[in-house]
Amino acid sequence: MNGEVTNLCSRYYRLTQRLESEETTFAHLLANALPYIGQTKLSELDAIIQCNREVQQAKANTEKTADDIRETESTIMQMMQYFEIPPCTKLCGEIEGELEYEIWADKNDALHIIKTKHLAPIIEGPNIITIKMSPFRHNPLDKRR
Repeated sequence: MNGEVTNLCSRYYRLTQRLESEETTFAHLLANALPYIGQTKLSELDAIIQCNREVQQAKANTEKTADDIRETESTIMQMMQYFEIPPCTKLCGEIEGELEYEIWADKNDALHIIKTKHLAPIIEGPNIITIKMSPFRHNPLDKRR
């Protein structure tokens, strides 16, 4: 079970990875966009319009993810300031079964995050029992108390 800061930093990592992928897709679509060079067939114009809509949607997706990153980044920075974490202090986190990462703010209040270790996925299957330990809690049926 992850807490608020861990979930926020993991979200930030995933958003940065998504943005990278979306920027690549947008650049590819833009570079391969169909130009209008005097086509007169309606089907060719339809293809140009469809292509332009895909480019516009890819751009909108990229901008939305960038906005989400800025919002998440701001919240993380506020938490770091609240705890008075000095610049360049690397905080370690984990996305369970995926990876470990480090996140830090530099002296210019820019947030950085890098993957430090790839983790083997948790194996689950019909013949495997996974036991997850949780913190000890008082059992209300225990009469010894």
